[in-house]
Amino acid sequence: MLPKTPSTRIRRRYLVEWQSGNDAVCTGFTNDISPTGGFVRSSNIPQIGATIVLWLLIPRGGKLKLRCSVVRSQQVAQNLRSTRPSGFAVRLTEAPEEYFQLLADLFSLNFAQAR
Repeated sequence: MLPKTPSTRIRRRYLVEWQSGNDAVCTGFTNDISPTGGFVRSSNIPQIGATIVLWLLIPRGGKLKLRCSVVRSQQVAQNLRSTRPSGFAVRLTEAPEEYFQLLADLFSLNFAQAR
């Protein structure tokens, strides 16, 4: 049997905010995050292909600004949401270094600091 390769996704619940097409502020929670994107649990789902600015509220305080492209959506009936998330998947197009440091901390990775 082949050894299981480690996943680059990690399940974490962070509050996120973004603006919809009509400029209303929407909120949701991450279901999982990775170096290339993530899945947001929400009943407000942007159109596939839309570019959005997602604000990730981090536990230490503050917000990280992530520019993303919506690549997939999944609407699930209310009675099934406890077993399967309703929301959308994003691919990162822009992220600050702090986002990758957050992931490194979650994966317990140590990187040399630039001097």
